[in-house]
Amino acid sequence: MSTFQLHLSAIHSLFGAAKIPASEFYDLEKSMPDLMVYALPAVLAFTLIEGLLSHYSEHKTHEGRETLGSVLIGAGNLAVNLLMKVVLLYAAVWLYNALPWRMELNWWTLPFCFLIYDCCSYWSHRISHFNRFFWATHVVHHSAAHYNLTVAFRQSWVQHFKTIFFIPVALMGFHPVVFFVVSQLSTLYQFWVHTERIGRLHPFIEKYFGTPSNHRVHHGSQEKYLDKNFGATFMVWDHLFGTFQYEEEKPVYGLTTPLKHKTNPFVLNFHEYRDMLHDIRRSDGIRELLFFIFASPAKIYRHKAERQVKQINKALERHNKTKYLVAGFLLFMALMLVQMSPAQSLDNRPALPTPRSEHMLFFLQRDPDANTVIYELNYGADGKLDDRRPVKGSWIRYAEDGRCKELTAIENKFAYGLRCKALGHDVYEIRLMAYKKIPLYLKRAEEDNKYKIYIRDEGQDKLLKRIFVRVNGGSFWFPRVEYIDLITVSSASGMEMLKRISI
Repeated sequence: MSTFQLHLSAIHSLFGAAKIPASEFYDLEKSMPDLMVYALPAVLAFTLIEGLLSHYSEHKTHEGRETLGSVLIGAGNLAVNLLMKVVLLYAAVWLYNALPWRMELNWWTLPFCFLIYDCCSYWSHRISHFNRFFWATHVVHHSAAHYNLTVAFRQSWVQHFKTIFFIPVALMGFHPVVFFVVSQLSTLYQFWVHTERIGRLHPFIEKYFGTPSNHRVHHGSQEKYLDKNFGATFMVWDHLFGTFQYEEEKPVYGLTTPLKHKTNPFVLNFHEYRDMLHDIRRSDGIRELLFFIFASPAKIYRHKAERQVKQINKALERHNKTKYLVAGFLLFMALMLVQMSPAQSLDNRPALPTPRSEHMLFFLQRDPDANTVIYELNYGADGKLDDRRPVKGSWIRYAEDGRCKELTAIENKFAYGLRCKALGHDVYEIRLMAYKKIPLYLKRAEEDNKYKIYIRDEGQDKLLKRIFVRVNGGSFWFPRVEYIDLITVSSASGMEMLKRISI
């Protein structure tokens, strides 16, 4: 037989295992060594010893509610594993039978399987820290603020999502029994590294193997310890991919944002999914939705912090706008107080003079008051009538030697101002801001072609001369108006007429 044939025969003997028939599935499941069950008494014994040491020593590594939470999570995880064992075993056997290469059940393949499995475990662990979807299956393991053996019980009830990272191991053709034994050995190895009772070991061991010191670093929340030492059994992967960190100062354990709940296993297992759904509901579009599901927790934290800052800035802007509105209102009130004068009686009050002005259209007086508002044509610097504002109002301040003063912006808008609208053909509709029900019309008179103000009453245009407002109590800006008199001149007879509007 040639050398090539010898090699081919050796390869066939290594990868030429027969398929596992369906009839042997049940026997295979029953014969599968359950190392976790065998090791459970030792695990509980060491955990109890550590708890007693913590209770009777000055260095407390346990906290009652937190320890109870870890135990409840561990109990739930055992139940989930029992349910998933059959599912995962059948899936592994199905994949094993589908491969064209299959290894026999040889125990010497176990070390090779363990090495490859540990490499996949590194990447599964690392990705779980940089992808929120998988972080949600791992965050429970980091939620404890104390570091002790019960932290090893804090394994997510939905951690089996991460099985996809170990498909490459199954695709190598290892026998399903070898695959499951390796998985249990890896889990058991990681139990003892969750303690503060063991200090630093020999430098060679600390450099290349997972130890309590190395894993304490991984659980530290300080900046230098974040996302370091992902290796399970071997630290060689962290050295190769630049994530190794020796333990220096004492780690501060737990999440960067600690949880209030310490005992409820459902909250501890699923709080990240709750927060994820909350963020998804508030997401702005599909891109941000996917970001909240699959981005790294650190990026999501920064994104939410920046969004919160923006929301605070918007709230401050709204607050400032409110502040300015309040300030404007107070200024408005101040103007009113400046001009406010109590209502007076007509007794012993001198009659007000009739104002005279070249461009005056009509004037307004009120009783009681010491001033008059006149309304004039508003010509621009070019001598043309302003189409947008053809009429303007001004005060005649009799208390200030008859000084004339234009209406303020507030007065124009709320009190004695006018709203003007061009109707075409040199005709404008004018309405008093304080009483808009009756329209006034600015147009040229037929007799002299000059602009005058008219009101329409009973089908006739009547020239408006003045307006008189009767006030009974109140104040200047808040008068109690009894009636308004419009004094007009009939275009037909030239006689003055009075139109009274009761308020």
